[in-house]
Amino acid sequence: MIPTIVYRSGDRGLHRASPVGSLILLTSLLVAVLASPGITVKLISLGLVFALTAWSGEPPAAWCKSLRFVAFFAAVLLVAHALSVREGTRLFSFGVPVTVEGLLAGGETALRFFVILAASFLFVITTDPDRLAHTMIRLGIPYRYGYVFILALRFVPFFRDELRTVREAQRMRGIQTSVRSLSGIRRAVRYTFVPVLVSGLMRVDTVAMSMKGRAFGLYPKRTVTIPVGWNRVDGIAMGMVAVLIGLTVVSRRLGWL
Repeated sequence: MIPTIVYRSGDRGLHRASPVGSLILLTSLLVAVLASPGITVKLISLGLVFALTAWSGEPPAAWCKSLRFVAFFAAVLLVAHALSVREGTRLFSFGVPVTVEGLLAGGETALRFFVILAASFLFVITTDPDRLAHTMIRLGIPYRYGYVFILALRFVPFFRDELRTVREAQRMRGIQTSVRSLSGIRRAVRYTFVPVLVSGLMRVDTVAMSMKGRAFGLYPKRTVTIPVGWNRVDGIAMGMVAVLIGLTVVSRRLGWL
């Protein structure tokens, strides 16, 4: 099942922040987990992501459910690194030695992967794509690129819903689309992928005709009517950004674990 990662309107936490503030906070989280050595800052970043999720009023059960695949692949990365690094202090062995350094390297990689995706998911579900695109246009980005960004975010849930519709239609016709074998994969491509692709191309053609009928792209600039301003939540977010950047700098200087 594809996790439901789409924008959900709300009035708490990051829902009230401006798109610029949310984007800067997301960037600082990515910089912190990519630039800091060891796992200390990554653990702090992970705790901050979950704290921001609770502050934004997102249901904990639904949030954890949407991250179950991320957690699974993070665990795979942890095990892979733990088994591939054989130098260092040995903890135990079951044919392959497991070392402290391997577990630390695996934990660092798994945390980096998990925090990046969890923070990105939080940004998507708390940031209105229309406001974000208008903010990008106000910052000087051509409105054509802003509209492409909006379409990209809008087509993700469209393909998910279309895939669900096609699967239900095939199931009603008694067609099984299991992917546990090569023949099952071929059947899934034939009976699922092709209808979804055709439906997507039809939707793209409809959108293109609508844009052409409204003379989209005729003028080099476009008037932006949605106001975007800073508020108290953005100030709190900038404080978090300063703390994250400070921790990253200190960790690199001191070589924190």
